[in-house]
Amino acid sequence: MARAKKDGEKISLYLDRSIMEGLRAYADEKGQTLTTAIERIIKAHLDREHEENK
Repeated sequence: MARAKKDGEKISLYLDRSIMEGLRAYADEKGQTLTTAIERIIKAHLDREHEENK
């Protein structure tokens, strides 16, 4: 059975090569897809910013 599609939006980025290499290494280390790794990194950052601004 196919997995349900997530509710999301596509984005397009042009990242510095060294940042992209770091993201790939991070995702591989965590056993995650690039999408999952980036989503989690952004969410953690936004949550931290939100807590600091309370």
